[in-house]
Amino acid sequence: ATPPSAPDRCCLRMERINVLTRHMCAATWSEVVQEALPGVSIVKVEDLYEIKRRNPNLRILDVREDKEVARMPLPPWLNPIHIGRGVLEREAETRLPDRNQEIVCVCAGGMRSVKTADTLQKLGYKKVHSLKTGASSLCAGHPLAYPGVRNGFQEAVGNTPLIRLNRLSEETGCEILGKAEYMNPGGSVKDRPALQLILDAEARGLIKPGGTITEATSGNTGIGLAHVCNARGYKLVCCMPSIMAVEKQNTLKQLGAKLVLTKPMPLKDPVSGKPNMEHYHNLAPLLAEEGRKRGENIFCVNQWNNTANRMAHYLTTGPEILQQCGGKVDVFCAATGTGGTIGGVSRYLKQNSPRTKVFLLDCHGSALYNWASTGDKGTEKVLAGERWCNKPKMDPGSSPVTEGIGNSIVTENMEGLLDYIDGARQVEDADAIRMVFRLLHEEGVFVGGSAGLNVVGAVKLAKELGPGHTIVTVLCDSGFRYGSKFFNKKWMEEKGLLQHLPAEHQVGIV
Repeated sequence: ATPPSAPDRCCLRMERINVLTRHMCAATWSEVVQEALPGVSIVKVEDLYEIKRRNPNLRILDVREDKEVARMPLPPWLNPIHIGRGVLEREAETRLPDRNQEIVCVCAGGMRSVKTADTLQKLGYKKVHSLKTGASSLCAGHPLAYPGVRNGFQEAVGNTPLIRLNRLSEETGCEILGKAEYMNPGGSVKDRPALQLILDAEARGLIKPGGTITEATSGNTGIGLAHVCNARGYKLVCCMPSIMAVEKQNTLKQLGAKLVLTKPMPLKDPVSGKPNMEHYHNLAPLLAEEGRKRGENIFCVNQWNNTANRMAHYLTTGPEILQQCGGKVDVFCAATGTGGTIGGVSRYLKQNSPRTKVFLLDCHGSALYNWASTGDKGTEKVLAGERWCNKPKMDPGSSPVTEGIGNSIVTENMEGLLDYIDGARQVEDADAIRMVFRLLHEEGVFVGGSAGLNVVGAVKLAKELGPGHTIVTVLCDSGFRYGSKFFNKKWMEEKGLLQHLPAEHQVGIV
C-alpha cells in the first residue's frame, strides 16, 4: 500500500511493529495484524453473519474509549464495551462472565478492536475475533443489522417488542411497559432459556447429535425445548403435572414430545424427608440418570438448577430492555418460578443501570415473597441446589391463576438474587385474573395469568412511586394457552374467580 502522508499517518503500536492503517487495504491489514498478533482472528463483514448464524450467542462488542457515548441507537445484538486504564478488564469481568463465549470486537479504524481482542485473549477468552468496521457501518444496510430473514427457529428467539400499556400508563402517570415475550416463535419467555440450555449442553459435550433431552416443566419450557429439539435433531421427554392447562399438554404432544404426566404431590415426603421420585421435578433427572446407566445418549437440562437458564436472560432480555428504554429503566418487576428471568435480568440491570430498582412479584401459596422480604434463605437441603423456604412462612393454598411461578424452592438460578433485588410484592389471585381480562378488553393484549400478575405488580409499584417513572415487566405467554381454564365458566366458578370479573369482561366465558 502507498504510505500515507504525515498528517494522515495513523500508527498502531503492537508487539513488534508499527502498522500504518489509514490507507491500508483489507488484505494488507489482515496480513500485518496476524503477523504481529497471530492469536487474533481478523474477520470480514460478510463473514460476520455466518459466524452469528453458527453461534446465536455470539457477542459483538462496539469498542469505545472510556466514557465515550454512542452517536446512534444500537440494535440489541451490538454491545458497547469501553477501553482505558483497567476499564476493559473491569467490564469484561462483569459483562463477559463466560470465557468460552465467542466474541467479535468492532471498531471503524480497526486499531481498538484488535487491541481489545488481544487483551481479551490474554484475559483467557478462547474465541475472539476483530472486525475492521464501525457500528454505523454494521447498522446501515448490512443484513446483520435487522435482517428481514431469520435463519431458523433459534435466530427468531428474542428481540421481542416492549409494549406500552396505554390505559394503565395514563391512569398511573408512569410508563407501564410489557416485554411481549408471547411473541417469541415458541410463544413464551421460556424460548430463551430453552435455546440456551441446549446450546450450553452442546458446548459442554453433555448431549450428542440425535440424543434425548428430558425436562421437568409446567408447559412453556417444554414447548420451547420441543421447538429447539426439532430444529436441532433431538428427542424430548417432558415430565409435567397433570393439572397444567390441557392446551400445553396437547401442544407438547403435537410437537412430538413424549409427555409423562404426574400427580400433584410434595417435592419430598413430609414424614421421611426423602425426595418423592414421582414428583415431576425429581422424575425428569431420574429418567436421564437411568438412561445413562443403560448407555443412552440422554441428558436432563434441568432448568431449575442449571444457570444457563439465568444466563439466557443476562445475555438477551436484560440488554434488550435497557436498549429499548434508551437506558432509562426506573423499575423492573417480575414473578419467578425457576429464577431464570429475574435472576438474569436483575444482574444485567444492576451492573449496567445501578439506579434501576428490581422487585420480585409472588402469588399466594408460595413462600418466595417471605423469603425475598425477610432474607430467610432456609436451611433444609432437598436435591442438589434446591432448598425449601421454611414451611411456617408459607401461605395456605396455592394460586389457581398462575402456572410455572410461585414455587417455594430457592433454585441455583436464585442464588445471590437477594443482592440484586430491592424488595418484593405479593399479588392476589382476584387482582391477577381481573388484569388478564382487562388487558384483553382494554388494551387488546391477550396474556396468561403470570403476565396478569406481573402487570398488577407493575401498577402497584407505579402508584407507590408516583408519576414520571418507567416500569418494565414481562408478558410471559399468551392467553391462548389457558382457554380451557379462564374461558371455562365451570372452572372459573369452582375457583371462585368469575365473581371478580365485571359483566362486560365475562363475554366469551362459557
